[in-house]
Amino acid sequence: MNYRFRLLIIILLAVISAGCWDSKDIDKRSFVMGVAFDLEKTGQDLVMTLELPVLKSFETGTDGGSSNTKKTKAVISTTGTSIAKMAAGFEARLWRELSFGHTKVIIIGEELAREGIGEIIDFFDRNPKVERRLKLVIAQGEARDIFKTAAVREPIASTYLYQMLEVVTPTTRVITHNFQDSLRYLEHNGDTILPRVRGTDEELIVAGSALIKDYKFNAWLGENETRAVAFIFNTVLGGVITANVDNINYSYAIRKTTTKIRPQLGDNNQLVFTIDINAKGDITEVFSEVPVNITEDLIKKIQAKLNQIIADDMHHTLKKFQELKTDPIGLSILTKRRYPKFWNQNKAHWKEVIVPEIKFEVKTNFIIRHAGILS
Repeated sequence: MNYRFRLLIIILLAVISAGCWDSKDIDKRSFVMGVAFDLEKTGQDLVMTLELPVLKSFETGTDGGSSNTKKTKAVISTTGTSIAKMAAGFEARLWRELSFGHTKVIIIGEELAREGIGEIIDFFDRNPKVERRLKLVIAQGEARDIFKTAAVREPIASTYLYQMLEVVTPTTRVITHNFQDSLRYLEHNGDTILPRVRGTDEELIVAGSALIKDYKFNAWLGENETRAVAFIFNTVLGGVITANVDNINYSYAIRKTTTKIRPQLGDNNQLVFTIDINAKGDITEVFSEVPVNITEDLIKKIQAKLNQIIADDMHHTLKKFQELKTDPIGLSILTKRRYPKFWNQNKAHWKEVIVPEIKFEVKTNFIIRHAGILS
């Protein structure tokens, strides 16, 4: 047996025998599915709430059926000023190590978000075991109330919310960047857009967005404003737009979109952004009491209406960002790449001086591929 082969055998044996030195059995871990943060009534402390699955409730009996245990989750809270200390306190109460590897959502209450979210996400950003694909969400009201929602098919509210965010993404009702994407925008200039959620006892309502400026909640965005942002981010995967032409509503289902954004530095250092939106889709509904013959001329009128709707929404949303002196859509990133010298000269007062003076040229091109089949 030559030397190299013996060395290889020794290395393999060492790897196999070593195992995972820091591993813990599954029954010694508390799997955190969701974390909620609110401001305590006195306004001094944070309220940290965890949603944990009760693993025994998911066991199967000897007959192959589900367990009779009705309690499928535990929701526990504590107060404090340090997330690390509160997490340690939870572990002492549960005698299990908190595991954030399966966490689906971090929910921050509206009142706390107005004070700032930077200190909250710092803890999770520094934890290498945190799932980077989780969703960061702003609750309209108190975040911990989201865990009270009892969905019929999904007992864990955190999983329910996560799946809702995945499903509604193609409808352009929300912007659902994952945790890593949200951090990328926040770390650049402190601004981003996060999904808005509110809950009832029986359902979660996910629609619209929260505008974050300098790590603080600044304003709500409606569904049309959120849709405009989705076009800017080039993340539109579907959705329906209703166009009213001659007092008849036509439902246009988006099938494919592309958005290109180009900064241009003109005379007197005037910064102009050209936003080109191209979309293809189909007419899926004509809301009329009498049959409508969809002609080429009518298709052109519907396309023109669609172009007008999206262009108006874009200009309205961009103007709102300018009035609020915020840049949650990464205009500064595009400028830095294209005009690094201009960026370096103006980055210190980018949001306060440059953003309100930017000019936008929005070009939309919506195409109707099919108008459906009537038999």
